[in-house]
Amino acid sequence: MSYIRTRHHKDILWLILDRPPLNILNIEMLDQLTAIMHEAIKQPPRLMVLTGAGERAFCAGVDIKDHLDGREVEMLRAVRNNCAAFEDLAAHHIPTVALVKGHALGGGCELAALCDTVIAHEDATFGLPEVNLAVFPPVAAVYFPSRIGYHATMRLMLTGETLHADEALRLGLAHQVLSARNFLSDAEELLTLLAAQTP
Repeated sequence: MSYIRTRHHKDILWLILDRPPLNILNIEMLDQLTAIMHEAIKQPPRLMVLTGAGERAFCAGVDIKDHLDGREVEMLRAVRNNCAAFEDLAAHHIPTVALVKGHALGGGCELAALCDTVIAHEDATFGLPEVNLAVFPPVAAVYFPSRIGYHATMRLMLTGETLHADEALRLGLAHQVLSARNFLSDAEELLTLLAAQTP
């Protein structure tokens, strides 16, 4: 079963997380995403956009079942490979943008932050609630300090708090917040502009 939908529009490759209602990541979904990202390097788009299907969530985290019963090793392998795919995209100068509506929590927050740019709906929320489940957020621990600073990273990891879009923007977890009124049209206009400016 495919959990990732793709579409090409104006030389922009859209990767749409499609596991409703919250687009929760599992091992298979991460592997599919990684494979599509590697395939894109062969015929590079000007811009790659990652978003979630529906209105409730960009991605509300990683499937708890994949942290149990010995599956955690496979999950960490899938996460590590996905991080490497983002690094490969950067090495090939393919910019990535996360378009965030609804919740970006846990692994979803980490996934968005791996992108070069995060564009958020004004009602979007961000957070690392893993501490409440006694689970460690490995991607945040490695990548977030260079993106939002050590203290902001520790705040998110140790409190498990949820940030609204404006606070995420202030911390540097989001780079632009767009109004709900014309979110989709404004986002597409901005993405077209970003793609046009890509060398």
